[in-house]
Amino acid sequence: MKSIILHKDCKKTSNRKNPQNNLRRYILSIFIIVAPFFGFAQEADSVIQKSDSSQILTDSTSSTLADSKITASTDSVKVKKKGDIETTVNYNAKDSINFNLKTQDIIMYKDAHVDYGDIKLDADKIKVNYNTKILDASGLKDTTDKITGKPVFTDKGQVYQTDQIVYNFDTKKAIIKGVVTQQGEAFMHSNWTKKNEKDEMFSDHALYTTCNLEHPHFGIAANKIKLIPGDKILAGPFNLEITELPTPFLFPFGMFPMPNNKTSGILFPTYGEENRRGFFLRDGGYYWAINEYADMAIRGEIYSKGSYGVSVASNYKKRYSYNGNLSIRFNQQRVGETEADSAISRDFWVQWSHRPESKGTGRFSASVNGGTSSFNQNNPTQNYQQQVNANFNSNISYSNVIQGTPFNYAISARHNQNIRTNEIDILLPEVALNMNRQYPFKAVNVKGLDWLSKMNYSYNFTSTNRITNNIGRVGPEARKDSIADFSQENLPYLLERANNGGRHRIPVSTSFNLLKFITASPSFNYDEVWYLRELNHRYSDSLNTVVIDTLNTFSRSSSYSAGIGFTTRLYGTIYPKNGPVKAVRHIMTPSVNLNWRPDFGDEQYGIYKEVQTDSLGNTRIFSKYEGFVYGSPGRGKSGTIGISLANTIEMKIKKKNDTSDLPTKVKIFDNLSFSTSYNIIADSFRLAPISINARTNLFNGKLDVNLQTGIDPYVMVLDSITMRKDGTEQVYQRKIDQYAWEGGQGIGRLTTANVALSTNLNPAGKKSDDENRNSLEDQARQAGASEDQVQALANNPDMYVDFDVPWNLRVRYNIRWSKQGFEEATIQQTMNFSGDINFTENWKVGFTSGYDFQREDFTQTSINIFRNLHCWQINANWVPFGRFQSFSVDIGVKASILQDLKLNRRRSWWDN
Repeated sequence: MKSIILHKDCKKTSNRKNPQNNLRRYILSIFIIVAPFFGFAQEADSVIQKSDSSQILTDSTSSTLADSKITASTDSVKVKKKGDIETTVNYNAKDSINFNLKTQDIIMYKDAHVDYGDIKLDADKIKVNYNTKILDASGLKDTTDKITGKPVFTDKGQVYQTDQIVYNFDTKKAIIKGVVTQQGEAFMHSNWTKKNEKDEMFSDHALYTTCNLEHPHFGIAANKIKLIPGDKILAGPFNLEITELPTPFLFPFGMFPMPNNKTSGILFPTYGEENRRGFFLRDGGYYWAINEYADMAIRGEIYSKGSYGVSVASNYKKRYSYNGNLSIRFNQQRVGETEADSAISRDFWVQWSHRPESKGTGRFSASVNGGTSSFNQNNPTQNYQQQVNANFNSNISYSNVIQGTPFNYAISARHNQNIRTNEIDILLPEVALNMNRQYPFKAVNVKGLDWLSKMNYSYNFTSTNRITNNIGRVGPEARKDSIADFSQENLPYLLERANNGGRHRIPVSTSFNLLKFITASPSFNYDEVWYLRELNHRYSDSLNTVVIDTLNTFSRSSSYSAGIGFTTRLYGTIYPKNGPVKAVRHIMTPSVNLNWRPDFGDEQYGIYKEVQTDSLGNTRIFSKYEGFVYGSPGRGKSGTIGISLANTIEMKIKKKNDTSDLPTKVKIFDNLSFSTSYNIIADSFRLAPISINARTNLFNGKLDVNLQTGIDPYVMVLDSITMRKDGTEQVYQRKIDQYAWEGGQGIGRLTTANVALSTNLNPAGKKSDDENRNSLEDQARQAGASEDQVQALANNPDMYVDFDVPWNLRVRYNIRWSKQGFEEATIQQTMNFSGDINFTENWKVGFTSGYDFQREDFTQTSINIFRNLHCWQINANWVPFGRFQSFSVDIGVKASILQDLKLNRRRSWWDN
């Protein structure tokens, strides 16, 4: 038998009387003689006199001390002899440890601990008998008769909280009183439990629940329950208890899966009724756990009025490589008010998302979202965004670098779909080859030639094949584009009309300082487009119209431009002597850009030509690349001077009631910018419209104000005004090449003005919105976004959510005014508001709404309520009016293992 090495660690002196030294030696000698199969190592507390060495006692198969060992610590020492207990037993106690040589009991008191292989036990009282190999543990009563230090038993990582436990080391069986054990998301309480050597548990008067309270809010109560770890729980007759009160929900038996890994199984359907499609069974099917990397769920739905559908959904993940999901839905619906006039509609929808996680150079990603244009109309869902969204986009791409070169490439396929107009664009394939920016003269380090060392160039090539079902305006009377069905029958025709081509771009640039404070940035750009066909426009006398001939031949054309930009930054500060304003700071950032481009509409380039359009001799200029994917080089000579001025104005104020010496910084204008351009080569209308943008905030930063305006500097002349058949005015006007100030009309005509007001009435929420917005603006600028894109981000503070803020109320008002010459001005107004509030830690209410000033009615409004009930939760959603009027209430258990234990009440918008 193996020697048993027992470690004792008494960290406090016992209340019992300490023996004298001679008595200790006497008892120790008896231990050496009579102990048949166990040994112990003892290390006394510092209060107790330590022995020089701990004695190691051999088992009954040894008659000598040849195998005994000496240890001076609590480290385990294993003696490799065959015995009943196959590994080392370590133990310690805080109060005392008693040895009974007659019964061979070891009794440990107060914070006692025993570990034996995978088994660990903590309790205030532990008794181990080495004759019977039985361990008995329980708690102890304190001075108030309260039992403390109840046993906590751990076996192979599984923890059991008990009132009492008796465990046999030989059989590995246990009898447990008052056990509470956790199995995954669930907990099991029982009065008495028997545990066998397979760790299976047979419980009497047990409660199965996912509530982690000592007195659970709910549970499944049964007289007999069998628990198979990592597999399932089997229950005899059981009923549902709520707050420890039985309910009338009785069941003859039950099985609750609790696998550690994904397990295949049947998905039970939901049932109900719809006005349009009748009674239904929905979302029933089969779940297939393919392996640890992938799964698949196959679901079906059937309706009493003849509609049916099937869906396949799969998730997959390979750690450190990729993850994604795929969903395919097919539905056949009977469309119509009655069965007699109904028609069959077949629809499908595909969603696929694939995300790479690898750190390598090659990356494959996919985001696919599309299907038949009538899918949402014929297959309504509770997803409001899915129902109202008209545009869906998809993208599949693979990118990589070419090792050892500055080049990288990308191959992609894109899809754009508008389900309202039924227009579909597919770009398949798209190929891009890019070269990183190169600095050929970087090594030049000569004073005065910094511009040469900073000179750089790059290369970009893109190619695409665009397939669309928008076939343009058909016939001379057509006023809008025609959309063909994207069907198998029309596919050869659409492929024949595919728009394809390639484009090369080579930008060259550098920068240098001019007069120390001005940064100059000269640049040169070369573009070249390639096509596999070109168009020939000619006038037909017999048809009295323009005829377009398509020539299937390789065609190319190039264009180029050059420019230089100058920018600097000016600072100015004034310090008022009196008043609360201590300083006003003005930062100006002027920019001047000179750009030149020749007239590629000249006949020498062979791209544009003038063609007669009617019998009256009227003509029009056509490009041989009319409507092509990358267009044509620009027509008209251009020599523009772009001018812009950005301003930031802020001041420092010392408030009267502020006891600190530091003034407060207040921004008057976050941004106030002016921009325009002047074409010095054009023969008329050289000055471009003037753009003025401003952004500021009022009332101590509580209200954000954004202003965007456009001013036309030329005079508009009215020719006549007539009345249309519908009673509206038809204005005939024209713009002449005369500046508005020359005609006494100021700097020009205001053509557009847009004012956006937004606020978050919670100061903490407003601060969070501002911080998130400023951060995202900086990121957008660093990524090369245009100022228009940056302004779009700045105008939408409700895009950012901070869940740490207890309440939010966001209001946004937008008014747009536009007027073209003598036409009537048009005004568009929109208002949106949204908010949420946490009444308590467990209550949250949110809403979104808006107001349509043209229809004089509220827009889509929804109210959401969430209530956390500890182990349960309530989710409610209410759309009180409008097309999508509906409500839903879901009360259910949070834990997924009992997700079918729920109560739903809903009314869908399509049943209205």
